[in-house]
Amino acid sequence: MNRQRRWVAPIACGVTLVVVSIAAAMGVAHAQDARVVKMQTLNVRDILYVLTGNNNILALMRDEGVLLVDNKPVGWGKLVVENIQGVTDQPVVTIINTHASPEHVSGNVDYPTAKEIVAHSNTKARMESLDAFKGPNARALPNKIVTDRLTLLDGLDRIDLYYFGNAYTDGDLVVVFPEKRLAHFGDLFPSKALPAVDTANGGSVIAIAETVAKAVAELKNIARVTTGRVDASASMADPRSPSAIFANPRTMTWAETQEYSEFLKDFVASVRQAFAAGKTAEQAAATLQMPERYKGYDLSRAKENIEKIYRELGK
Repeated sequence: MNRQRRWVAPIACGVTLVVVSIAAAMGVAHAQDARVVKMQTLNVRDILYVLTGNNNILALMRDEGVLLVDNKPVGWGKLVVENIQGVTDQPVVTIINTHASPEHVSGNVDYPTAKEIVAHSNTKARMESLDAFKGPNARALPNKIVTDRLTLLDGLDRIDLYYFGNAYTDGDLVVVFPEKRLAHFGDLFPSKALPAVDTANGGSVIAIAETVAKAVAELKNIARVTTGRVDASASMADPRSPSAIFANPRTMTWAETQEYSEFLKDFVASVRQAFAAGKTAEQAAATLQMPERYKGYDLSRAKENIEKIYRELGK
């Protein structure tokens, strides 16, 4: 089968390839719907794509069917499929859920063709309690479980799944494509910002710093990292334009990922010091000072995260 069913004119952008949004190019109108999905390839001649919109997911376009890494909210599947059908006529057959936040897993129900759904055992347990998976939709629950590590596929498409511990939730997976030297951190590394840790699903601000540090220490030979959220600094054309060209969502270098790990560690250490000094959470937020090297990081969630850390330390 020809994996690239429809040729899309590329525009060079460093070492990456930028492609036209398939939905926009086909003139698909969603005037009453704010949802926009854009798809870009990560490398020239590769079959691995990033689909942005709400959150970043990956799509591996194999002859045997499409594999999705992570998902979007229920109802977004039509837009995802519209993009996928621009390059392959194969259906979605495999989904990897990196964690249990509803906006990342409820979209499983949009893909009745998915026969294999992979997740950590904690993620599956939390998904089972969601209304999205009641009744016949239980078919969209994970049926292949990861404990610490699991390998899928082989050759150039090989995928290694890692569980490094409690973090954004209690079931976060890091998805590594070793032959592509790429890792998807999902919401373990949403962007250069303090994370919105999902404590309702077992997440911990203290633990996420420790878990990201463990991942950075153990993973080897990674050149690029895809994050869980759209980089706000990425240029975006008007999605209403049928000729719109979208810049690739920025991938992080391994050095940037190491720096993010240090950022989380330094943030947690600063809050611990404030707690030990008897400051209130409000005082800790008001006096927070991070090293100059992190001046480009978004600290807008500082108070929220400090309050979560205080609750953990108070226990």
